[in-house]
Amino acid sequence: MGQRAAKRYAQAILDLAKDQKSMDTLLEQTQAIQKAIDNNSDLRSVLNSPVIQNEVKLSIVQNIFKSFDPMLIKLFETLAENERFDHLKWICQSYASMYNKYHNIQEAHVTSAIELDSKSLKALQNQIKKLTGDEAKITTEVNEELLGGFVLKLNDLQYDASISGQLNKIKRNFYN
Repeated sequence: MGQRAAKRYAQAILDLAKDQKSMDTLLEQTQAIQKAIDNNSDLRSVLNSPVIQNEVKLSIVQNIFKSFDPMLIKLFETLAENERFDHLKWICQSYASMYNKYHNIQEAHVTSAIELDSKSLKALQNQIKKLTGDEAKITTEVNEELLGGFVLKLNDLQYDASISGQLNKIKRNFYN
């Protein structure tokens, strides 16, 4: 239920942002909100607490994000009225996904054994554009257990070009 409601809020924000030509600004600000929630366990606890009154939550987020777009301030007020502050993180994530879809940007995640350099990331972006026709926004993660290579996740697809993945494939073939 929560994710559906978050998507409805995000869609409303996106529609208004299109009209006001503030999509990019709202993307930056919703990402900042999401980052603040992810990186601050106290803020996360306050927003998710059923014990803390919504007026208190509203006051806190208004103070933290007071310089943000008035549309987001209005969102905070609406979340307080509807007792849905626990949805704020999901609303921000949904907005980013909808923004990317609107701008034909694919979301990709690459896990590699070592940190990828900018040349490798650019080559990967070019390959994704060639395959999908869309730009790619790539997030990266390092996992030394891969031994070498990488694992690319793009929407519902996963491409495993890691050494550990190849070894596991050989192992499975050997036992079958």
